[in-house]
Amino acid sequence: MFDVGGGELLLIILAVLLLFGPKHLPELSRTLGKGWRQLQKAQEELRQQLRELSAEIVEPSSPGERQQLSARMSSSARDRR
Repeated sequence: MFDVGGGELLLIILAVLLLFGPKHLPELSRTLGKGWRQLQKAQEELRQQLRELSAEIVEPSSPGERQQLSARMSSSARDRR
């Protein structure tokens, strides 16, 4: 994803160590971990909502809904002409 090599990763770790110091690293790691988990949870919730919406769009619930949708589409096509 980020295409970071071993040397680059070592340099990043060294920079973080110098900026925050060894005493603050555990707290920083916990905070970053919590943030990452929240981001993943939000991403999964968004995916689930998109799946539900696409299922509703693709599959109308009843034959009556299909007929109404078909009639609306035909009407829209005629109106555009």
